[in-house]
Amino acid sequence: MNRIVTLKEYFILNPNEEPDVSFVPALVRRRFSPLQKIYFALANKVEISPAQNAVFSTRDGEDTLTRRLVDEFHDDGTVSPHRFSTSVYNAAPGLWSVYTKNTASYTAVASGEDSIESGLIEVFSSKMPGLFVYAEETDGGYGASFFISDDDLGRKLEVVDGSSKSESITFSNLIKFLKGELKVLEGRWITLKDIS
Repeated sequence: MNRIVTLKEYFILNPNEEPDVSFVPALVRRRFSPLQKIYFALANKVEISPAQNAVFSTRDGEDTLTRRLVDEFHDDGTVSPHRFSTSVYNAAPGLWSVYTKNTASYTAVASGEDSIESGLIEVFSSKMPGLFVYAEETDGGYGASFFISDDDLGRKLEVVDGSSKSESITFSNLIKFLKGELKVLEGRWITLKDIS
């Protein structure tokens, strides 16, 4: 995949920062899991187009909720249907699509240590415009989001297949690239170059 895209906006949520979901009515947000709060906060900061494809990437997903479900099942053999339905990887982007009335497609990616890179491959392979959100509730909750399009207004990125690296893209390198501190972001399967 060789492609030129435009990075329009990005947002970073550092560990232990409180995700801002004050734009969501209290009745709705009080039912959010920690990961859903992070996803909504990240997506809200970069959402530009009401109809865009979205890719959500996470390594651990709904960690707290999943552990609670396992404990619940172990203790009494039952599982809350509501908690189970919100524990799946696509729950957060699904809720975001409903909340924003976005009828475009969304994808949830979870690939262990390769989750960031797999999510990047997915968003850069999709139709434009596109929203990318990487979020984790573990380690204090953190993440990053960005919005890309194929127009000419913004920071130009070249997306190229392949790399000589043996490690996948890390969160810290993704942040450095988004901030412009790295001009090339190289993983195992994809390379991003800032060409603006």
